[in-house]
Amino acid sequence: MKRMLLIFLLGLTACSGSATPTATLPPVPVTVATFTPPPLATVTPVAQPTPRASAQSLPTPSEPVNLTVTAADQAQLAATFYPPAIEKAPGILLLHTLDSVGGCACRKDWDSFARELQKLGYAVLAFDFRGHGDSPGPEDWVNKAPGDVLAAWGTLLQQTGVDREASGAVGASIGANLALMVGSNNQDMKVVIALSPGEDYHGLRPLGVLSNFTLPPVRPVLLAASAEDTDSYNSVQKMAAQFPMFEPYYLANAGHGTAMLGDASFVQFLFMWLETHLAILKG
Repeated sequence: MKRMLLIFLLGLTACSGSATPTATLPPVPVTVATFTPPPLATVTPVAQPTPRASAQSLPTPSEPVNLTVTAADQAQLAATFYPPAIEKAPGILLLHTLDSVGGCACRKDWDSFARELQKLGYAVLAFDFRGHGDSPGPEDWVNKAPGDVLAAWGTLLQQTGVDREASGAVGASIGANLALMVGSNNQDMKVVIALSPGEDYHGLRPLGVLSNFTLPPVRPVLLAASAEDTDSYNSVQKMAAQFPMFEPYYLANAGHGTAMLGDASFVQFLFMWLETHLAILKG
């Protein structure tokens, strides 16, 4: 009996003993890598300048006139000059695209924009690259086009009433690359606006010469691209990162080159930017 009681007590002790607790590890957080595309840059437009005169107070400008630009090899390139409504007007050279959706890829794509500039007091020249519009071909972007832009620039500055001390260029697509490349080596070109530039359009590569804009006197450069226009958008980001003094402007669903001029608010920004940097609308 005692032996059975002893066995019972030993078994009871074993059952009531505390089991060693099992450590519970906290769950390991799992991080899933995701790719977030770079956001559109937030553009803070420059402050609205105080104009010296309003467009309504300016005289009505004369109708545009057709003329020719004589290139270095004596090629005759078709051009249109939009005479200024004021004396000593800033001049703007317009350089068209290689391809144009809904346009001609020629100087006529600029007509509406040029007429608005003309009403604001600018003198404007748009011309056709070789093989485009009314200019004879063939195209020659690397060997001929930069010289043709210089010839057109000289033609603009020779027109009556143009202020050669306050003039610049606006280019679109391949015209943007040419504006950047020619402007980089020409300090008379006080400002440059590049709509949808690229790192390489038919051998025209502006990145290698853009540092010239940073040499004294530093000249303003505006770069613009639409987000869905991937090549130009990436090119503008690269140029702006390499040259922080350049001003980038990003749009969405606005197209390529002169197609962006369909965005009325963007066009107004361009007018304001030019007014700020060229101090036009002289009273």
